[in-house]
Amino acid sequence: MTADEVVRAVREGRDLSGANLAGLDLSGRDLRNARLSGADLSECNLRGTDLRGADLSYANLYKADLRGAKLRRANLMRANRTLAKFRKWALKGAYIAGPTAYAD
Repeated sequence: MTADEVVRAVREGRDLSGANLAGLDLSGRDLRNARLSGADLSECNLRGTDLRGADLSYANLYKADLRGAKLRRANLMRANRTLAKFRKWALKGAYIAGPTAYAD
């Protein structure tokens, strides 16, 4: 999938759970309420992306860049956040459980 196809799918309310989106540049996109449970978002550029209310449970965020992403009400429970780039304060209001290995 391309970044534009992902945005269109989210806008249409389609479920992208388990989708392979590894390496995509989704920076600055509107992915509010996206259903991405178990999706592979490894090495994605998600800088400044609006992920408020998104379901990222069990997603693979390995080495993803989420600096500046909006994550309020996002579900990151059991997501692989190993080496993901976050600002700690950006996780305020997100639902998190599981390992917390990330780069700040």
